Amino acid sequence: MPKAGKYDYPFFDIDHCIDKLRQYHEVLKIDEVTRQIVAETLDMKMRGGGFANLISAMDKYGLVTTGRGNITITDLGKKILYGEAHEVERTKKQAVSNIDLFRELYEQYGDSINQEQIRAFLRQKGNVDISKAQKIAEKVDKIYKNVSNYIVTAKKLAPPSETSSQAPSFGRREVTTESGKEPLKVQKGGLYIEIASDNETLENIQSAKNLLTFWENELRNKQKKEPKAA
Repeated sequence: MPKAGKYDYPFFDIDHCIDKLRQYHEVLKIDEVTRQIVAETLDMKMRGGGFANLISAMDKYGLVTTGRGNITITDLGKKILYGEAHEVERTKKQAVSNIDLFRELYEQYGDSINQEQIRAFLRQKGNVDISKAQKIAEKVDKIYKNVSNYIVTAKKLAPPSETSSQAPSFGRREVTTESGKEPLKVQKGGLYIEIASDNETLENIQSAKNLLTFWENELRNKQKKEPKAA
């Protein structure tokens, strides 16, 4: 997995990983396969850097898990393969938003960003050495431009600023809209969650739970790695 200081990031964009996932799954038709068979199906060398970077990127996005020499397609990966078009789009957003580096770049710069801004970000927040920052920035820039439109952040989901002074509210409001009902909304302090209110509400709630659990685990792992104050 490529590193940019304290950040890990996938070597490939999400669409490239999905294309490769579909490519080998359409041939093999099973969800758990050995690394060797996947590599052969993709006409790649199992011990080559290209294959290692591809599988680690798939793993980072949450499309597959690896272990004991096998590659297993996750529930998220299955939604990509079998889901309806709107499910696939939503799953892509979940997968890309799992990448800390991409999400934090978006929170600071949005989808309009240049290599110089990425280089400065990597040096300041990623603690990347000055001698490596420019080269890494070029790689990150190429991937980021292909995934930024999928990123979902708290800032993007936040309600209008004029509502920030209102007391925390919970529950649902039903208003006739084009889709029938306004989304389920929860707001408490700095937390704001909005979930589509439709026939897939329970599935949407589960996806939100999975994403929150992932972020919680990432934060706990980071805290474990940080040196404790004397």
